[in-house]
Amino acid sequence: MSQIDTKEIQLHNGVVIPTLGYRVDKNHGENNYERILSAINVGFRHFDISPESITEKAAGRAFQDSKVNRSELFITAKLDNDNHGYQQALREFDHTLKRLQTDYVDLFLINWPNPSKYRDTYEETAIETWKALETIYKEGKARAIGVANYEARHIEFCLEQSEIAPMVNQARIYPGFPFNDNLYCANEHNIQTEAFLPPMNDVILNSNELTIFAKKYHTTPRAIATRYHLEKDCISLCSGKNEEELRQCFEAFNFDISDTDMKFLDAMKNYGPENINPDTCNF
Repeated sequence: MSQIDTKEIQLHNGVVIPTLGYRVDKNHGENNYERILSAINVGFRHFDISPESITEKAAGRAFQDSKVNRSELFITAKLDNDNHGYQQALREFDHTLKRLQTDYVDLFLINWPNPSKYRDTYEETAIETWKALETIYKEGKARAIGVANYEARHIEFCLEQSEIAPMVNQARIYPGFPFNDNLYCANEHNIQTEAFLPPMNDVILNSNELTIFAKKYHTTPRAIATRYHLEKDCISLCSGKNEEELRQCFEAFNFDISDTDMKFLDAMKNYGPENINPDTCNF
């Protein structure tokens, strides 16, 4: 049974974060405004926002128009690939706050460990970028800081150079792609993993394997995928096209997946993309 059977979990710095979050996808553009309001309507209060200005602006408007108190929201923002380095990261973070119409975020992440733009100076740039996040944290502008899409080697390098350890690593993890090396490394260093499915995930959710397990546990494939994250003690970042799909994510609190079935889900065919190497990809 998962240790994350409640709707909140505490990060290593004491900040409490909801165990389910809504993943705000850049591919939805201005439609994110309506999607966020729908997510709020079904009960989401944790929002993971993709680092583009149009996405942040849509999120900012949605949060304001929702009339939900800022203290009830857990907002995660991210540093994009074009603004690594100390001064660039600080400047872009200030722009993010303005676009989100808030004076702080609950969690701020470096979205990618080794962007192609800075690849020739990876170590120097990575150190300076993390120092910027430490500054943001010390100034109280982010209640927690972390990284996203980091593999074990990137996590280890960050820890070697850091004064403040990341509280979170966000990673693509789902049935058929357990990403064990990444997850084990984060667990070893008390870094909380946030797990998500790839953007084009219908082929995963519609797979025969998840359909079979959904019938077995009297639920939906989306709830199986969400529960799979929770069983691994991950925070689950959810997505859905409508309120009905988003409600299915909350069904994950109503059942447990057996150890035997978890092993099967780990080993099933990967219907998503192959692993993307952050050190060689072209973004």
